[in-house]
Amino acid sequence: MSVDFKETRALLLRRQASVFVEPGAGQQPDDCMQLFDIDLAKLGYALTQRLRARLRTLDLPTLNATRELVWRTLAAQLGGNVQHTPLFRRFPEMVPHNTAALWMDRVLTHFMQAPDQPCLHCGQQGTTHVLKPCQHVVCDACFDGSNYSACPICHRHADRNSPFFLPNPALPQGEAPAPLKLIDLGANMDDAAQALVGALCARKQAMSPVDTDDFKALAAEYGLRLLAWVPEQIPVRENIALLFGTLLKHCEPAAVLAAAAAHIGTATDVIRLVAVYSGADPSLQGQLIYRQVPIEKIRGMARFKTLFTPGSYWNKREHFPLPMTIKRFKMAKLSRPLRRALLTLLERFHPDSLTEDMLRHRTYWVWLGEFLHPHEYHKRYPKVAFAFSVVRKKGPDGTPGPQFETFYASLEKAIMRKDAAAMAALLRKRPGELARRFDHALSVAGDDNTASGAVLAAFAHCVTQFATPVLLTLRALLPTRLHPAGRRIYWPKGSVATGYMVRERRVALPQQAVGDAVALIERELLARFSGKPPVGDFLIDSALGDIIVPFNERTASRSAIQLPRGSVVAVPPAKKVRLFLHWCEPKNGETTDLDLSVAFYDDQWRYVGVCSYYQLTCTGRDGSVIATSAGDLTDAPYPDGASEFVDIDGDLARRNGVRYAVAVLNNYSGMAFENLERAFAGLMLRDDAEGEHFDPRTVALRFDLAGANGVFLPMVFDLGENQLHWLDLYTSGEFEFNSVATSSEAVKAVCPAMIAYFGSGIRMSMYHLALLHAAARAQRVVLRDEDASLRALARHAGEDNASFLGRLRRFAPDDVDTAPALGEAPLFAALLDADIALPENSIVYALRPGVTAANIAASDLIS
Repeated sequence: MSVDFKETRALLLRRQASVFVEPGAGQQPDDCMQLFDIDLAKLGYALTQRLRARLRTLDLPTLNATRELVWRTLAAQLGGNVQHTPLFRRFPEMVPHNTAALWMDRVLTHFMQAPDQPCLHCGQQGTTHVLKPCQHVVCDACFDGSNYSACPICHRHADRNSPFFLPNPALPQGEAPAPLKLIDLGANMDDAAQALVGALCARKQAMSPVDTDDFKALAAEYGLRLLAWVPEQIPVRENIALLFGTLLKHCEPAAVLAAAAAHIGTATDVIRLVAVYSGADPSLQGQLIYRQVPIEKIRGMARFKTLFTPGSYWNKREHFPLPMTIKRFKMAKLSRPLRRALLTLLERFHPDSLTEDMLRHRTYWVWLGEFLHPHEYHKRYPKVAFAFSVVRKKGPDGTPGPQFETFYASLEKAIMRKDAAAMAALLRKRPGELARRFDHALSVAGDDNTASGAVLAAFAHCVTQFATPVLLTLRALLPTRLHPAGRRIYWPKGSVATGYMVRERRVALPQQAVGDAVALIERELLARFSGKPPVGDFLIDSALGDIIVPFNERTASRSAIQLPRGSVVAVPPAKKVRLFLHWCEPKNGETTDLDLSVAFYDDQWRYVGVCSYYQLTCTGRDGSVIATSAGDLTDAPYPDGASEFVDIDGDLARRNGVRYAVAVLNNYSGMAFENLERAFAGLMLRDDAEGEHFDPRTVALRFDLAGANGVFLPMVFDLGENQLHWLDLYTSGEFEFNSVATSSEAVKAVCPAMIAYFGSGIRMSMYHLALLHAAARAQRVVLRDEDASLRALARHAGEDNASFLGRLRRFAPDDVDTAPALGEAPLFAALLDADIALPENSIVYALRPGVTAANIAASDLIS
């Protein structure tokens, strides 16, 4: 197999479960395919017959290269491409239950045990060993060398050649999960890449990190060939920058900028382009850096007081990496022709628009001006020179620069006057701002029918210009604003999700205005979706009602399964839940300590217990162990890293009054998640706790860790309902699980509020989004219930989309075919699990892969 386009091949395998190989002239025997089958089976995958037949035609080197690519890609997606050895190698057996006694033994050994002396615990002579490099003296009669993988005293990795460490215990093979997921033969890689480029360009919200990486990989490998695949319109400005900024790094600048000119409409587009070209993020949200501050200065700051508890890592450090956000990035080299080309792009814009747009990101433009040198060309580019004078607040001769009132300043004045009509008049000029501030404008209008009418008229005028994700957000949000809520949750921009909760102070919106706006939104959505290709049958899983339509995807965690934040998925009660965490420090030797903990609460969110680094087992009131930790490793040296696990016994937890189990990933030592060589976590659903500690076949969710210091709250298990709530939420600071009062209050504030927020219907579900598509495009809708039974509802002759949508939402029994059969024609399927064989060439969205490969993503349904 050619090594060309290896990133494209890998991403298409990940996204579409397809392998693209040209037919060869050979015919490999069955035994040559056995290694392929064995590797895939270890990951929970199998080959389709047509892919197997194609692979057998390859010569042996090409077959082996293909096998390596497939295994490496799928293993990395699940987390099975690294070593997973916990502190206690015999986990879940042989984990000490008395963590306090173990801690005391460790402390006494650390301070009092010396080499060549009898063990201070058991008194035996000749049983101690000095471990390297930590130099702790460990007794093999008191600490089991066949169980530990690191130093029993400091829990840091040590030289395993020491006689203290005994060989790894043999682990039995775990039970094989069923069924295996299939990977298939791809038809044409270029066609698949072209379709994906078109889909990504058509996105109407900022892409997730996974999509962003794949988009950049396609641009890097295909280069200028990609330009022929780019549609006339790219709705999201960041995506324009991602495409052309990446091409600019790999291709001839003149050709790239000539093609980019048709898509660049504002000054912000230009600086986003330069940001991507320089290797920065196009969102222009600032770059996080760390300034090394003497530790004594940090001790005096109230917000860091929880870092310096007894035994804390920070008590030993001289400096603290204080995070700071700066509005600049390391600039790539700008050649003189490239500088002139960028100035030419800027000079095309109207001077007022140019100046105002640059003021929106003033700090970035001041920085970029140091490299563009606009006043060297002030005669050739006078509008640009003027705009930079305003941005810098001084002219090229040092005199004060001209004054300029922006759109947002005018809007703020109207808000301060509580003049909703003036707000509507201004916002009408900028439909995107109107959509985002519609709720606010109606609140300002209050009971003034004239002002409300002006706001609604502006909304009706601009509704066709609103982005589809915004319309979907408003469709779900507005009905919840008819009644005041207890709390309001914000989702500010950022590289990770940090939801902020405040007390709700807004008054309820008028019912008539909400009803009129919802009707306008729904009519517009149906019109848009009806413009997409029609389908005969539309198959929908009812379980998608608990899956949230993706929002704020820029902050979504990179994961093998793109589960949108706020979604709820069922956890089979018969399965064993094993959480895992893996991280690896960078090669430069910098160290860090991550920790995996689970806190337990009853149905009133009263604290029950915790399983963590300082309490290795959580015991219920009847004495049974409801959770077990595999131990706390305190470093993760390159290249193997470190892994931690926690097993949860749901049945025992329920019997002991536990309702909620909250997973918490804590970054204790201050090194940012994103600066690690790798850092990921997830959960396995296993039939038993035996076998290898990490079994890729059982991975139900695997996600990367991102962002800076702090705490990551990925998920909450509702053991009463056997559900998993995916929160994907970061919070700054640390939860002190050593202090029940602080940790309990923090979790009790965050988790129930987030669960209630998403459960309120404030975000649209994938089920309701699928119904909108089906009402606009399908002749028949087949609903698959959780028991796998099918129900169907057909469109009446001449029935309009709105009426069909109304019947689909009711799905009245007297209107339904209860024994429908799926035909052989291609259909559209929106599935939770792709566990059903579908006709070839069907369009499939599926949250979890299976026997059918998904060929579209959730975000494609909101384009």
